[in-house]
Amino acid sequence: MVRLIGNVLVFGLAILFLNSCAAVAVKELQSYKIEKKREPLNIPNPEPLDLIDVEWIIVTKDNIDEVMEKVKAEGGDYALFAVTDEGYKKLSTNFADIRNKLYEQNQIILSYREYYEGGEREQSEGTD
Repeated sequence: MVRLIGNVLVFGLAILFLNSCAAVAVKELQSYKIEKKREPLNIPNPEPLDLIDVEWIIVTKDNIDEVMEKVKAEGGDYALFAVTDEGYKKLSTNFADIRNKLYEQNQIILSYREYYEGGEREQSEGTD
């Protein structure tokens, strides 16, 4: 019997506490959205590369003596950097990969510029 009275009291107190929480007025939060105009990126277009010309001399077993004499006659020291035909193909592939990566990065910059500045152009064109 004492246990039953204890359970009723605990249950009654729980209901009392829950009801008292419901009686307190809860302020409703209001949310709002502030639209901020996108700032222009102000990134200048990259300048094109101004590369230094490199003189390529193709040295074969038939013309190596002639090439060495020409380099000596011009007063320069010489060192040969050689690649095989397979190495030259790999070098060409690497340069093509570099060009492709530069093109890809340029497209990313253009996409960012279009995102940040393109919307403003469309809005201003629509108001005319």
